[in-house]
Amino acid sequence: MATNSDDNEFGKKYTFYRLDYVINFQAVVSKKGFNTVNVEIAPCLNKVAQWKQKISLQLSEQDLYKYFYTYSHAKYFIYESKYHGADKNKSIRFVESEAGCNISVSDKGKQLYFSCSVGEWFYAQMLLIEQLLSHPLSLSEASELLTVKKSANK
Repeated sequence: MATNSDDNEFGKKYTFYRLDYVINFQAVVSKKGFNTVNVEIAPCLNKVAQWKQKISLQLSEQDLYKYFYTYSHAKYFIYESKYHGADKNKSIRFVESEAGCNISVSDKGKQLYFSCSVGEWFYAQMLLIEQLLSHPLSLSEASELLTVKKSANK
């Protein structure tokens, strides 16, 4: 199950559910004033997200540019970013493949994981690129995103 909302104070978001976990990608503006994305993963119990137990992380401007670099070179995105948060103890890892993208977030040694399908990862990628470009993607831009053939990093 997925939900999309673009009418709240934070901006467009996509939320995807599994039996055990839920992931949320939300468009935001950072304290430094650049467009970015918050990523949140929370456990799910009886189909209800346990948001009080979530780990959330805001991607840095550098994270967005590194994502775009690998995307623009048609490479699968394998990336880990550390030292996030007020105490510099949060990290996020993306491992993209033909099947989608495995994402893990950690905070003070606690880790949560979510495996995005190809379709879910497509929506997340659209949001990342829209935030980097500071505008919604046109139909032709989104179509281009869909047709990029990626290869493994060497």
